[in-house]
Amino acid sequence: MFRINRKSRSEEVLIEIITISPLMLGHCEHCEILMKGFGIDYKPQQVSEYPEDLLEISSKITRFINTIARRVFARVIIVEAMSLRGLAKIILYGGGRLPIIAVNGRKIASGYQWKPEDLAEKVLKSITGL
Repeated sequence: MFRINRKSRSEEVLIEIITISPLMLGHCEHCEILMKGFGIDYKPQQVSEYPEDLLEISSKITRFINTIARRVFARVIIVEAMSLRGLAKIILYGGGRLPIIAVNGRKIASGYQWKPEDLAEKVLKSITGL
């Protein structure tokens, strides 16, 4: 039988992203199927009601995570900034503008004035040491 070599806890890469997440409200699975059958799709309307900057931040975070995930195995935790845990993380990482991105307990970026691909490369260099 094959064994997968697992990294020890000290070698794991942990990426924490503290941000305000857009929420999508939905219905039960049966109602969703029924609504789709009648051609009713309410989700685009929900997305259009969010501010543009929040949608832009969410898009950047998604591209950042996808770029990292293609290159290394990392645990990614997204923390809702408007929760008690989010408040504790904001205090822990010294505040700043949202989103706050931390790798292995160290804040590497805050605010949204970064390019996802450039930030991912910076993170990958710090993780791999290359």
